Amino acid sequence: MAAPNYSILSVEEADLPLLAKFVHASKLRLSINRLLFEDWPNETIQMKMYTDAVTSGFKDPNTECFKAVDTDSNEIIGYFVLARKRPAQKLPEYELGANPDQETPEGLNPSLFAEVMTASAEIAKATENMDFFHLIYICVEPRVQRHGVGAKLVQLGFDRAKAENIPFALGAEAPSHGFYVKLGFKETTHADIDLAKYASAHSGFGVFRLNGMIWYPHY
Repeated sequence: MAAPNYSILSVEEADLPLLAKFVHASKLRLSINRLLFEDWPNETIQMKMYTDAVTSGFKDPNTECFKAVDTDSNEIIGYFVLARKRPAQKLPEYELGANPDQETPEGLNPSLFAEVMTASAEIAKATENMDFFHLIYICVEPRVQRHGVGAKLVQLGFDRAKAENIPFALGAEAPSHGFYVKLGFKETTHADIDLAKYASAHSGFGVFRLNGMIWYPHY
């Protein structure tokens, strides 16, 4: 497929229902979600969770939300949410790890949810006393992946980090780790979750790793 022609624009409130579906689709490939959500795929619970997260991020005054729009079809092919974090700033509730003791949302496995929240909180500790930009979401339509759309969206974070002379950090799920390494991010820490504890024997589930990663501008 030829590289798409696209523009990067600010997200509008009317985009939110579609973007929630976009995030939902991107999360379906994660092995951990098959065990995290009870009665998989439990579309109702998934869509509620992602709709709430996308809406909260859009309304958060500390975040910027962008979309990549195909100029030929006018379809959204990419989604990017960037937040400014300041030292000791409390994480918003829609971010994983914001409250490790949070009550388990309806439809999720309580034990695995607790592990995810604890792991996310451990990753967040690496930057809790820093002033930095934080990647909340990035999603790219599968049919246009490997054509530079994701890298172009991440460049928005690089540009803001350079302008402020502060780092750019994120939590990377295993499938995206290599993508961020190629862009110059370095690992700060990681947390492992043994999914085999939550799956039937010999089902193929192993260790799921969440990586804390950071990029520093050239001062």
